[in-house]
Amino acid sequence: MTPDLLRAATGCSAALADRYAVPLADACRRYSINTPARLAAFLAQIGHESGGLQYTREIAGGQAYEGRADLGNTEPGDGPRFRGRGLLQVTGRSNYAAVSTALGVDFVADPSLLEQPTFAALSAAHWWHAHGCNAFADAGEFDKLSRLINRGNAFATKPANGEADRRIRWEMAKAALAKIEPPTPEPVDIPTIPDDTMPPGEAPDWAPPPPPEKRMPLAPILAALLPSIIESIPKLGRVFGSGSAVSERNVKAAELVASTVTTAIGAANEQEAVARLQSDPAAVAAATKAIDAIWLDLTEAGGGGVDGARKADAATQATGDLRKSPSFWIGLLLLPLVYLLVLSLIGMIGSATWSDDVRAGLAGSLISAIIGGLVGYYFGQTTTRNRSAAP
Repeated sequence: MTPDLLRAATGCSAALADRYAVPLADACRRYSINTPARLAAFLAQIGHESGGLQYTREIAGGQAYEGRADLGNTEPGDGPRFRGRGLLQVTGRSNYAAVSTALGVDFVADPSLLEQPTFAALSAAHWWHAHGCNAFADAGEFDKLSRLINRGNAFATKPANGEADRRIRWEMAKAALAKIEPPTPEPVDIPTIPDDTMPPGEAPDWAPPPPPEKRMPLAPILAALLPSIIESIPKLGRVFGSGSAVSERNVKAAELVASTVTTAIGAANEQEAVARLQSDPAAVAAATKAIDAIWLDLTEAGGGGVDGARKADAATQATGDLRKSPSFWIGLLLLPLVYLLVLSLIGMIGSATWSDDVRAGLAGSLISAIIGGLVGYYFGQTTTRNRSAAP
């Protein structure tokens, strides 16, 4: 983000553009505000809230917030002390505490730090990310964004304060960003081999690099909403990971989470579900209960299930380090029990007397358990599972 772009997108002065270009670029990069649609919406909203980047402290004295328990203002003087600061006007003791935890800076002890360009930009981008604003920006639902920021509820029926000005700034930001040409891809450096180093009829000792590994990214709206859902239901964080194989499973798991949560709380869509999770403890309880009910299916989708475990164990054994193989340790622990049972059956240890029928039954059970475990491990656990996995 250059000063010229910031000036064109927000209408701020040249001095303010120079002051905020780098902090805003860093904040947007950190919180994935990284597409023209997201940047236009974000710059329009902070432009309105800060009067074109002029104000990082609310002009009003904050007396209107005194005693507001919904903002965490429970101590005398909290209203003025924790009035709006930053480019999106963080307001109230509880919100100051939340952004302090997120950024690792104690803004409760020193609220004025939020007036500095770095923290003014970071606090705005953090709030944007934590409230799923990228999803609204991706969907072009700018008025809902305005109401979420100003009213605290994207689905409020009353318009946001300054809604017309926000829209004007949005159009200005979109026009400024539309003039930016996308970066030209860097050329691939393909080595050449001189003619005199390669005998006639032989191929050069070079092959083009393999194509990049295909990934299955989350749908943009799910990728934007998922962090907010995980924040409301922390146990979901155990399901999701990184890497291409995990990303494919993440798509399935994220879709399952989104549909389950949306249905459980009776929301019309995923955005409404996130908004309700952030404002309604009853919705969080209902969503958590629904997630608990599908936990086995969810971990199967997000973790690869039995097949994933088998492949992971096989990959570990292929490295030659059996100490990291779960199946090696399980076998090592179970083998002595098997030996003891066999020795007892043939009368070499113990004082128990076994009839031939008992010996035959125990031996058959032992053999069946071993064969069944091997078959289940390498070919699947049940016929039902195999049928469900068939195309």
